[in-house]
Amino acid sequence: MSREISFINTEKITEIVSKLCKHANLYVSQDVYTQLYNAYLKESYIESKNVLWQILENMKIASEIKRPICQDTGFVVVFVEIGQNVHLEGGDFEDAINLGIEKAYTKNKFRYSIVQDPVFERTNTNTNAPAVIHTKIIAGNTVKIWLAIKGCGSENVGVMQMLKPFAGAEEIINFAVEAVKNSARNTCPPVRLGIGIGGTIDYATFLSKKALLQPVKSQEELELSDDKVSRMELEILKRSNELKIGASGFGGDTTVFGVNILSYPTHIAALPVAVNFSCHASRYAFAEVFEDEVKYKFQPDYEFKPTSNLEENLRKINVDDLEAIRALKAGDRISISGYIYTARDAAHQKMIEALNNCQELPFDIENKIIYYVGPCPPIENEIIGPAGPTTAARMDKYTPALMDIGLMGSIGKGKRNDEVIEAIKRNHGVYFVTTGGTACLLASKIKEAEVIAYYELGAEAIYKLKIENFPVTIAIDSNGNNIFNF
Repeated sequence: MSREISFINTEKITEIVSKLCKHANLYVSQDVYTQLYNAYLKESYIESKNVLWQILENMKIASEIKRPICQDTGFVVVFVEIGQNVHLEGGDFEDAINLGIEKAYTKNKFRYSIVQDPVFERTNTNTNAPAVIHTKIIAGNTVKIWLAIKGCGSENVGVMQMLKPFAGAEEIINFAVEAVKNSARNTCPPVRLGIGIGGTIDYATFLSKKALLQPVKSQEELELSDDKVSRMELEILKRSNELKIGASGFGGDTTVFGVNILSYPTHIAALPVAVNFSCHASRYAFAEVFEDEVKYKFQPDYEFKPTSNLEENLRKINVDDLEAIRALKAGDRISISGYIYTARDAAHQKMIEALNNCQELPFDIENKIIYYVGPCPPIENEIIGPAGPTTAARMDKYTPALMDIGLMGSIGKGKRNDEVIEAIKRNHGVYFVTTGGTACLLASKIKEAEVIAYYELGAEAIYKLKIENFPVTIAIDSNGNNIFNF
C-alpha cells in the first residue's frame, strides 16, 4: 500500500458533497432499480403492481427532468473514511461537508427539512445542514465518502432492542420480522432493511444505517450462499414477504426487497440489535477522493425498462362530488380533480391552536380535502416542486377535531389510528392514500399552486392546489372499512 502523502483541500470536499447530494436525490442505484423492476414483474396483486409501476415511472421522470425522486430530500447522513496518509488543507472538514449540503440544497431547490432546536422552537436551518457525520481513519491516501439521504417516513420507525446474550439467530430474525409487521405500511414499502448486531446500543444503530449502503442481494443470491449471516438475511427476507403487506401496504408479494446485516464484537452480557428501514428509493451516492482526481459512483448507467401504465382507465371523480366520494368503498382506485389544500404537522398544530383560541382557520374547511405534503420549492417553469405524500399517522391527533367541524377527507400514506377511523365514520368522511416517494409523478398532476397561509413555515406552509386526474386509493371509506385491516 502506498505511503505517499496526498494533499486534499476541504474546498474540494465541499464541491464533491454538493454533487453527491444532487445525485443521491435524483437517481437510484442499479441494484435497487433491478430489484424493484423484478418485483414489478413478479407481483400478482394488482394494487401492488400498480404501486410498483408508479414507483418505477417516478424514477424515470425524476431522472429525465433532473428533480428529486421524493419531496422529502431528507436528513443527510455522511460516512467518511479518511486515509491516514491524507493531509487535509483549508478550513474545517465538517464545515466543508455542511457547506456542500447547503450549496446543493439551495442551488437545486431541494426541500429544507432540518430544524436547529429539536425540542422547543424547531426553527428550520434553511440549509438542510448540519449533516450527521461518521468519520473513520483507515490506511491509505484517499478519502472515501458515502452520502445517504434519509427521509423520516422510514427513519421514524427504526427500532433497537437489547436481547439476552444467548438469544441467537432465531430471536434476532423474529425481532426483525416483527418490526416489519408493525411498521412497514408507513415506510413507503417495498423497503430495505439494514440490521446492526453487536457493539454497544449506539454502535448497533450505527451499523444498521451503514448496512443500507451495501449492495442489495437478491433472494436468488442469498439462496446460493452457505454463509450464516446470509442465511439470516434470507430468512428475514422470506418471512417478511410472507406477511403479504406489499407495496404501499395494499397487500402483495414484495414487502421487503433487500436485507443487509452488519455485525461487530460485543460484551459477554449483551446482544444489541437494531433495525433500520429504508424506503424503496434507498438513496445514496459514493465518491473516492484522490489528490488529483475524484471517482464517483454516479448517474445510472442502466436504461429504464418498459412497463405498462395501469392508471389509464381509472374512474374520474371531482372532489366536490361528495355523494360519489361517500359512495366509494375501501380499495377502490380512482383519480380525483379539483381544488384541495395542503397541511403537515406544523400547519395542523397552528390550526388546532387557532380553534382552541376561537380564531378563524386560514381557509374554509367545510367539505374540503387536505393533502399531507411538504413539497420541494419550484424551479423555473414549475408550478410546484416534487410533491409526494407524508405519513398520515403524524396527523392523527389533529384529524378528529378537524373532521368534527367539517373536513371531508385527507390524502396521505400509511395507517390511521382508531380515533381517526371513528371520526371518519361519524362524519361520513374518507381517507385516501397515494403512493409515497412518487413525488415527480404526483407533482405532474398539480395544475395550480398558491401559498395561502403560514408562509413562515416554508415547505410546511398551507397551499391551495388544483389537481387533475390525481391517482388515489380509498384506504378508509365513509363507513370505516379499512384496507389495512389484514
